[in-house]
Formats: sequence, structure tokens, C-alpha cells
Amino acid sequence: MKHAVAAEWVKLTTLRSPKWSPAVYLVLMIGLAFVYGMVPGEKQLTAPGFDPVGLGLSAVPLGMIVLVIMGILAVTGEYASGSIRSSLLAVPDRARFYYAKVGLVSLVSGVLAVVGVVPAFLIVQSGIGEHRAPAGLATAGHVAGAVFYTALLVAFSMGVATLLRSGAAALSLLLPLFFMLSTILSNIPGVGEVARFLPDVAGGMVLRGSGGDEVLGAWSGLGVLAVWAVGSVGLGHWVTVRRDV
Repeated sequence: MKHAVAAEWVKLTTLRSPKWSPAVYLVLMIGLAFVYGMVPGEKQLTAPGFDPVGLGLSAVPLGMIVLVIMGILAVTGEYASGSIRSSLLAVPDRARFYYAKVGLVSLVSGVLAVVGVVPAFLIVQSGIGEHRAPAGLATAGHVAGAVFYTALLVAFSMGVATLLRSGAAALSLLLPLFFMLSTILSNIPGVGEVARFLPDVAGGMVLRGSGGDEVLGAWSGLGVLAVWAVGSVGLGHWVTVRRDV
């Protein structure tokens, strides 16, 4: 496994798109943080129900997309180029090959999320001044949850990409889901009760400082996302070891 992970590290740090993804992610997170820290006016900051934690983590869903794309391309790029054959010759144990890739990219995404989420949150809190979120374990828990949210969604997306084996198909399915479809479904009466259990919606509960709804809270929502991620990665493992290249 050590050598399989080392091979995936070489791919991740030398191929063009994964190599630039961390820089794009961090610039996006910090840039959005400055915007979210400066835009709110006094009326919004003093409005009933204002959520300083939620505002501080507002950049997370947009920034996370960069890492999701990195994870998808890490999986599908080898199938598109045909280099998957060479990879499997080098690592004939397909389960080891698969988990080395998913594990490494998810871990790297989590580390990048720490580097991006924490300063972005602090920048927003600095921008809103006296209206900032109270310091304490609860606030720190939401920031930590945002890191887990990012890493779990990357793992979930890599499982889906493994099932589809097409970067275009995976992006066409997941980006509309994360940006539009989940929000639309959540606002449809009846359907919204089910849509709250979609991976991005459920996990996104942890990005709200005021808590979740009457069914899912911050950590239970993150637990639902973890179940989705485990299921997706498990299906990806199944197809990796069962299908021919």
C-alpha cells in the first residue's frame, strides 16, 4: 500500500490539472472570504437570526467544487488516457490501487480544506467585527465539520466517478446536483422532506451555526453524508475489482 500511495502522489503532484487545483482552491476560498466579510451591511448583521458562523463558512460549498473536480479527474483521467492499464500492471491488486487513490486524494482534500477553511473563516469574522461568532468549542466544531464535509464530498464524488468512468458524465451529474438540483428539490413541498437527505444538503447542515432542522442537525447531517460517501466508495470498489478495463 505504501508504494501504491506513493505512485498516486506522483500522479497528483505532476499532472497538470491536479497540480493547479490546490492553488485555485486556496485563492478562491480567500477571495470569497474577503467578499463575504465586506459585503454585509449593518442591517443584515443586526437582523434577527443572523448566523455569523454560516456567513464565515459561506465560501466552503463553492471552493469545495474545485477539489471535487480534482478528485473526479484523478479517477477518470486514467480511463480517458488509457494509462489505467499501466497503473493496474504496476499495482495488480485492484482494491489496493483503488483505495490508495481515493484515500490519498480525500486526505489531501482534507488537508487543503484545513488550510482554506480556517483562514477564510477568520477573515470573514474579522470583517464583520463585533458581530463575529463567539469563540468556543461549538464554533470550532462547525469549522472542523466544514473540513470533514469537504473531504467526504470528494470521496463521494470519486466513488461516483469510478462508477461512471467518465469525467464529463460525473461532472454533468454532480455539479448540477451540488449547485442547483438539491436546492430546487429542497424547496418543493413533499419532495423537500426526502431531499434533505441528499449528500450535499445533509452534510451542509454543519455549515450552519444556528443548527439544522427538526430532523437533521449539524453532526447527524454529516453522518448522513458519511453514509453516502461509504456507499459510493464501496460501489466504486465493487466495479473496480469486477469490471474489465
